[in-house]
Amino acid sequence: MKRNKPVVIGNLMSLFLKESGLEKGYRDYQLLKLWDEILGVTISKATLNKKLEGKKLYVYLSSSVVRDELYMMRSAIIREFNCRAGEIIVEELILK
Repeated sequence: MKRNKPVVIGNLMSLFLKESGLEKGYRDYQLLKLWDEILGVTISKATLNKKLEGKKLYVYLSSSVVRDELYMMRSAIIREFNCRAGEIIVEELILK
């Protein structure tokens, strides 16, 4: 990472991620953290695992009751994810 001029420290992290090829993985990690922020502590405790593959968000839950409730709210959850990200990142929410 050779530089001839000073770089703003806020841009340094994104520059490093881009040059090291970790940008997509870090972005996906940040998006998965949104799950806990959007849905809160109770749903977060019932979440076993979550992964983003393409534009599909897979969420594995420990409670069928929570899964059914989230299933009815899935379009609002998708809308909130995309709104916070500023672009369409999730097109389908798959609850298991």
